[in-house]
Amino acid sequence: MGLEERADGKPNYNVPNLERGLMIIELLATCKGGLTLAEIIEELSITKTSAFRIINTLIFKNYLQKNETTKKITLSRKMLTLGLSAINEQSIVEVSIDVMRALRDELKESVMLGVLIGHNGTILEQVASSYPVKLFVEQGTQFSLHSSVGGKSILSYMPENEMNTILNKQTLKRYTENTIVSKEVFKEQLKQVKKIGYAVDHGEDIQGINCVGAPIFNEHGYPVAAIWITAPHGRLPSKDFDKKGKVVVRYAKEISLKLGYVE
Repeated sequence: MGLEERADGKPNYNVPNLERGLMIIELLATCKGGLTLAEIIEELSITKTSAFRIINTLIFKNYLQKNETTKKITLSRKMLTLGLSAINEQSIVEVSIDVMRALRDELKESVMLGVLIGHNGTILEQVASSYPVKLFVEQGTQFSLHSSVGGKSILSYMPENEMNTILNKQTLKRYTENTIVSKEVFKEQLKQVKKIGYAVDHGEDIQGINCVGAPIFNEHGYPVAAIWITAPHGRLPSKDFDKKGKVVVRYAKEISLKLGYVE
């Protein structure tokens, strides 16, 4: 039997601290760099005692983690695992890793694999560049959708209403002078991504770091992930975006076919 609802739409059998814990998790899922205890309290308007107890319980159970230097609280890798189970794409790393290595061997640059979990991007796997100078990120690292090729690649092939729902909940924060902060301009770029088949990041997330990526589709033709290469702008200049973008598309398609995608 399902939960009965009151006239205001809330269940009769709600558990306040559980609700607050879920609110904290949902809030942290939208904050790439995490939040302090004080910031969480201010954002959610909950008492310090309640927030302290809930957060420490979630840290103890390994759902959250705290940086003792910055005092920032973030989601843990355990949350990433749960998120992957929820979207039923647990095998995507397994089917992608050999292709990612082949892409790295051809272009020599670091290759990333990312998905959307909720309304945020998350790195699932990476293969390091063959060059001495390379960008390294940990599994579970979150990325902003508007400044990343992972976000652009996936959003551009989503149904328009779903894309708009996600985009409406985004704050287009400026990270560099090249970051797109207008939703209308961003939507136009998504149309271009869909037209040419790949997305580019021209130092929009990290100054001096360029990326080129493409979407990965499941058997239903839905964009479930993206792969991309990332490198210093000197090794990946804008004049090479098209040539290398087509290579990334080819490898992304190979993963899609492994997932049952049919053109």
